[in-house]
Amino acid sequence: MAKSNSFKRQTLGLILLTGSLNIGLLSSSTVYAQDNTQAFTHYVSDRVEQPMRRGAGVEFRIERMLPPGTPLKVLETRDGWSRVEATHNNRTSQGWIHQVSIQNQPPARLQLNEQRARFNELEARFNEQNRDYEQLQTHHDEIVAELTELKQAHFEARRELEQIREISGQAVDLDKQNREMRQIINEMEAQQVIMRQQIAQAGDAVKRQWFLTGAGVLLIGLLLGRFFRIPKRRSSWDSV
Repeated sequence: MAKSNSFKRQTLGLILLTGSLNIGLLSSSTVYAQDNTQAFTHYVSDRVEQPMRRGAGVEFRIERMLPPGTPLKVLETRDGWSRVEATHNNRTSQGWIHQVSIQNQPPARLQLNEQRARFNELEARFNEQNRDYEQLQTHHDEIVAELTELKQAHFEARRELEQIREISGQAVDLDKQNREMRQIINEMEAQQVIMRQQIAQAGDAVKRQWFLTGAGVLLIGLLLGRFFRIPKRRSSWDSV
């Protein structure tokens, strides 16, 4: 915004300087009507109102007063006087006016008004362009903000994609490890079944071993009782 205001002040300064130079040059170049310039439009000088007379001399009666800047059509010149045709307030008349009061450029006042109108037009166009520039700048800032948001969203999306890829890779590894663990579990279950069978068989063998051991001990006891009997004692009643 500061750059825009600075550019605006510089532009207006250049326009004012140019208008001032043009007005100074034009106001200082008053040229009098000659015989070879009758085809061009001339103007009453911008000093004061000038009298238009019936003839070429001050002794002739004044027909009307011409305001400064009135456009004139020079019809002829004679002895420093010009016969002109002037139109003012929708009224056209002819008469004589001294050449000192005629110039071939619009008066400085009219040129100043034209320059002011031109300046106002340029200022209005500049203000309009400045508003357009501010709108474009605002739109540009909005686009930059949206682009920043899109970049951030793109960055987050890429990060999430990398995380998904990493998780997918871990899932593959986990699935592989899961299959290996299932295989190990299956092997351990098979070994457990075999061990249960072996334990069951060992239990039966132990039971049989205890049974046989008990039977052997009983048999030995019976044999010992058979061969190693204790003799009976005689009582005193048997001797009587």
